[in-house]
Amino acid sequence: MTAQVLFNPLTYIDRLTRGGFSPEQARASAEALETAFGETVATKSDLAEVKAELTAAIAAVKTELSAELKVQIAGVKTDIAQSKTETLRWTFVFNLALVGAIFSIIKFFH
Repeated sequence: MTAQVLFNPLTYIDRLTRGGFSPEQARASAEALETAFGETVATKSDLAEVKAELTAAIAAVKTELSAELKVQIAGVKTDIAQSKTETLRWTFVFNLALVGAIFSIIKFFH
């Protein structure tokens, strides 16, 4: 990332020397500050690039999650359908046994 910072090292050195810094100290400080600005400041272009990368990454994650959710939902629907079928079978067998028991009781008392 390259940064474009409005920094005038000559003005900075002049201000430091007027404030009591030696010319060597002022120059060293200006060089250090200029290097720091060059290494740590992001430009609008840098931010736009990172934003585009993040937007693409988020879209990829959304797509992946959507596909995974569709698979999971299909599995749950299948499980529900199987549970319904098993419940209906159990209910039918239970009712059949109950009717048989009722007929046996009626037959016993008649």
